[in-house]
Amino acid sequence: MAPKTSERSFTVGIEVTKRCNFKCRHCFVDAGKPRRHEADTTEILAMLAELRALGTTTLAWSGGEPLLRDDLEYLTSVATGLGMQVGLVSNGFLATRERMDGLREAGLSVVQISLDGSTARRAATFRQGPIAAFERAKQAVRHCVAAGIQTYVCTLLAPETAPEIDKMIHLARDLGAHGLRYAMWMPVGRARGIPYDDRAWSSPAMGRLLDKLMRDDDPKGFRLLLDCPAGPWPGRPRFQCTAGTSIAYITADGNVYPCTALMTPAYRLGNLYRTPLRVLLSGVGVQRIHEQRSRLKPHRTCAGCPVWDTCHGGCPGRTIAAEGSLTRGPGRGAMPACLLRLHR
Repeated sequence: MAPKTSERSFTVGIEVTKRCNFKCRHCFVDAGKPRRHEADTTEILAMLAELRALGTTTLAWSGGEPLLRDDLEYLTSVATGLGMQVGLVSNGFLATRERMDGLREAGLSVVQISLDGSTARRAATFRQGPIAAFERAKQAVRHCVAAGIQTYVCTLLAPETAPEIDKMIHLARDLGAHGLRYAMWMPVGRARGIPYDDRAWSSPAMGRLLDKLMRDDDPKGFRLLLDCPAGPWPGRPRFQCTAGTSIAYITADGNVYPCTALMTPAYRLGNLYRTPLRVLLSGVGVQRIHEQRSRLKPHRTCAGCPVWDTCHGGCPGRTIAAEGSLTRGPGRGAMPACLLRLHR
């Protein structure tokens, strides 16, 4: 049973627009053109007030490309004034020094710039954007750091990028970033038609990344992060899905999802313009996800695992991606390519 919303501390991603100047093939919202209705400034302000009342402590402006909105500084200042920490997820193309200085002044504390490869050619495998996209993204990281914002480079973990783990760490450090985050590919949005491929999980490069994650001994404080949908791994065996209980995602037209890994019609919780957010996040949609997971029986690949009681097969989004269902696939709820199993 999900806890009451008043008892929770939420982290919420808000898609402030679906518009984007890129057409990345792995985009989880299929960004490009705006949605039929996108929240205006007044609607987002009302959303912020409701989110804070629910106990939201952390917000992330997402998209699309959030920097296409010219009211982002104002929205950031209001959100921080309500006591929320505000972050930004961007492709970096529009992240000028002037813009990032303004957002920092408004209270922006964290930014994530996407770089899906250590070279322009490799990054272009995934990021269909302007020809100067790679250099502009690198410059964006420098601008964010210079503005005094905690800055992370984000890169997609895929068979094409896994061999570049050491190069990506070097690049992020060289740009002055505070850390490097590896994001999981999920077959939602534009990536829905791409076959699931988990080769990166069992690669020697993945083993090296996990070793670095577990050491966490950088003298300058540079951080390596692995996305939550990775499930349990040797350095974090006590995985627990928090979809809809402490995280949520809101699209620009008001649709609410428990997690970006579950952005499918079957897991849409409803629309906040028709149903109050507190009702959506304490309703049957969230309860159904966690009741399904609690009823799962360990698959043979999970038999005897000491963390089954909290893990219950790992990220449900990744399981659905590989099996087609959380409860009916061949794996019957077992997360494919479990890092804890592959790299013990």
